[in-house]
Amino acid sequence: MIQDRRSRRIVVASHCVLNQNSKLEGIANWPGVIEPVLEVISRSGAGIVQIPCPEMLYEGIRRFDKSYEQYRCAAFAKLCHDIAEDVVDQIENYLSNGYRILAVLAIEGSPSCGYNLTQSAPEWKGLVAGSDIRKPRYVKEKGVFMEILERRLLARRIEIPFLGIPEIPEIGSMENAIARLQTLVR
Repeated sequence: MIQDRRSRRIVVASHCVLNQNSKLEGIANWPGVIEPVLEVISRSGAGIVQIPCPEMLYEGIRRFDKSYEQYRCAAFAKLCHDIAEDVVDQIENYLSNGYRILAVLAIEGSPSCGYNLTQSAPEWKGLVAGSDIRKPRYVKEKGVFMEILERRLLARRIEIPFLGIPEIPEIGSMENAIARLQTLVR
């Protein structure tokens, strides 16, 4: 007889936690996965639901850097709603069958998947060739997708802790995020 050893514990992760190849060219910090995050999840015995990357689906791998304000448009919001509905359906299915959803992992600074911080540059628009475009700044807001996902979860009365993973030191401490993740997956 086969013994079922599943843990019935799940972490829901932004796409690039498990696939840095989907990131905007020039900003991936790991070759494949965000290793310290994956190590914690793997040691905990939790499974992972990977959220499709809204930016990759919207514009592909050859996309340019964009701000929250640029992604805040009807077409991108519709795509995010569709992805969020699919993710929440999966979460609801797991929950109704006795599983625990331990956390949703966001990517701090992302204009779509940031949770505590998102990239803002309201002045980015129009012709960029030859222009003096300032570096983006990070504001204390959710990214477009995470904002929609959280609303969809709340509409179905599903409460799950969100954890922002800071990939660069300027937007947070990876050590603190890992410590919090360890607490969430116990």
